[in-house]
Amino acid sequence: MRMRHTVVTAAVGSALVLGGMAAPGSVAASKYPGQVKCPKGDYQLCIDGGPGGFTISGRKFSGHANAIRLKNVSNVTITGNQFTSLSGPTGYGAIHVQNSSSIVIRKNSFSRLSNGANMHGVYLVRTSGSVITGNTFSSISGDPVRIRDGSRNNTVSGNTFTKSGTYAMFSEWGRLEKGETCGRGNVFKSNKYGIGYYGKGISLIKWGGRGGGKTGLRLTWGNCKKASIVNKGGNSRL
Repeated sequence: MRMRHTVVTAAVGSALVLGGMAAPGSVAASKYPGQVKCPKGDYQLCIDGGPGGFTISGRKFSGHANAIRLKNVSNVTITGNQFTSLSGPTGYGAIHVQNSSSIVIRKNSFSRLSNGANMHGVYLVRTSGSVITGNTFSSISGDPVRIRDGSRNNTVSGNTFTKSGTYAMFSEWGRLEKGETCGRGNVFKSNKYGIGYYGKGISLIKWGGRGGGKTGLRLTWGNCKKASIVNKGGNSRL
C-alpha cells in the first residue's frame, strides 16, 4: 500500500508541472514545457518551443530588467501575475513574446517598469492572434503595449492604463529600413486610460514607427501603407 501511495503522488506531481502550475511567489518553483535557460538580457522565466497549452499564474516578478520571455510557442496563458520594479539597460518588456501565436495575457498587474522608451509592459515581435485584456498598467516608461515586425491580429481590450507610455498606449515600431515589416489587423478597444508616463496626454495608438534611438534616423510614424493598429472605440478617459 505504501508503494502505491508513492506512485500516485509522483503522478499527480508530474501533472502539476505539465499544467504549468506552481506555488505563488516563486519564479523558479516549477518547470514548464519548453522552459530553457534564459539568454542574455536579465530575464527570469524563458520558454522556447514546446507544446504550449499551459498557464503561468500567481507569480511575482521584480528586481530584474525583464520578466518572462516566450519564443516559438502557442496557446500559453499568463494570468494573475504581478510585474513590478523592473528596470535596467537591457529592459524591453515585462512579457516579451517572439515568433508565437495565441498568447493570452489577462488580469495581470504591471507597475514601475522603466528603461526610457524601450521598456514595455507587453512586447510582441512577429506574434499573432494574441489577446491582452483585463490588465492594469501603471508607471510604465515606454509604451505599455508594443508590437513589432509583422505582428498581426492581436487585440488589446478592457485594460486600464495610468501614467504610462511615451508615445501611445498601444504602438508599433520596427526597423523598417532594414527589412522588418508592418503588421495588420491589430485592435485597440474598450480600454480606460489616463496620462502618459511624463505627465502629459499621449495618443491611444501609433503604428508604422521607424527611426529614433540609435538608428540614426528621425523618429516618424505612419510608415505603413495601411494602418496596422485600429482604434475600434469604447475607450474612456480616467
